[in-house]
Amino acid sequence: KKNVIAKLFLPAAAREQAAELSGYAALNKAQIPTPELLWSGTLDNGLLAVVYRRLDNVESLASGVAGARRDAFLTASFELLSRMHRAGLWQADIHFDNFLLAGGNLHVIDNATIKQQDKPLSPEQAIDNMAAFIAQFPWSERAALLASPALGLPISVDKQRARDSLQQRSREIWWRRADKYLKKIFRNCTAIAVASSRGWTSIHQRSLDEAWLERFRSAPDSLMVKGELIKDGNSATVVRAKIGERSVIIKRYNIKNTGHRLRRLFRETRASNAWRAAHLLRMAGIKTPEPLALLEQRRGPMRGVSYLVTADAGGDEMLEAYQHREPTEPELSEVKEIFRIMGELQLCHGDFKAKNFLVTDTGVQLIDLDVLHAVRSKRRFARCARQDRQRFLRNWYAHPALETRFRNLLMPPEGSG
Repeated sequence: KKNVIAKLFLPAAAREQAAELSGYAALNKAQIPTPELLWSGTLDNGLLAVVYRRLDNVESLASGVAGARRDAFLTASFELLSRMHRAGLWQADIHFDNFLLAGGNLHVIDNATIKQQDKPLSPEQAIDNMAAFIAQFPWSERAALLASPALGLPISVDKQRARDSLQQRSREIWWRRADKYLKKIFRNCTAIAVASSRGWTSIHQRSLDEAWLERFRSAPDSLMVKGELIKDGNSATVVRAKIGERSVIIKRYNIKNTGHRLRRLFRETRASNAWRAAHLLRMAGIKTPEPLALLEQRRGPMRGVSYLVTADAGGDEMLEAYQHREPTEPELSEVKEIFRIMGELQLCHGDFKAKNFLVTDTGVQLIDLDVLHAVRSKRRFARCARQDRQRFLRNWYAHPALETRFRNLLMPPEGSG
């Protein structure tokens, strides 16, 4: 008796089955580890099948690079990719789920995405595939990956030129992935659900409690009234509420007057921008409360009141926290990292006051992402980055020692990366 994994295809998908078998044959010929093929053919019900031996005691690459054996997983990954490239093989849809560790070897799966040629990959092809692999990681890890001694660069080209090319291509591919992902979070997909009813559109994580969501969609302000008031401003109202036992933050973006309503009628809501920005920051490796739900009043292309629900990160506003104690070295490092990543990605926050930094048990988190945006022009970015930095330093004028510490921490100003 064998434990197996079967991939099934519709009768009309013979091409996909053939691609799966072709990929397996190419990996097997090159002696690249992949689960053993046991059988392929047509089942009695007409479905096409490819059956593999199931690997025992597997660990995913995603789990491995996030754990204690990260360096070993990275070294194994780079070595495997280099072996594939020398054999004229590459994975067109490269991502962590397509690699599994079992029996001391990293195995390739999803063989239908294997592409092959009868000679080793050119330096340009190898760099492109390696860049696509590096682009799977949060941006915060990119610099360390590019500097890794295990990185398998083509031996036929100058190492510095290869690293420069890899840096540029990984940036392009990372942003391409980010743009694709940031479109996905506004439509129905595996993780996100979209629903419209009675002039309201909700976009939310599928894991949220459906009964709570229905109450929220039906009468959002009634839930806010029951919450703990955190901020009651002219432009926004913020409360702490509960979804079951889970603490969340609900932010309502207010319409201040008729003129304000008219000006914002055909523009993207600030809640929508914050929803996108939170997903982008988390993809980049910057800590920010998890975005859970977005609710907007819509009439065709027109927008009205909007709401954003995020996880409650807890903690204290940075200014409040550091009035009672000195910042720790890890916290200082995280502040510097936020500025570094936003500098490399050319992201402008627009309101870097200390109350928009939370010091929590899990580290420094950035909030209030209503106007955060990417800037393509290096000149325009240099100006807004300088404004963000100056706004952050103004928080500490009453605390000269901290101001000096942060000023030194953030010098020299970040470039575009």
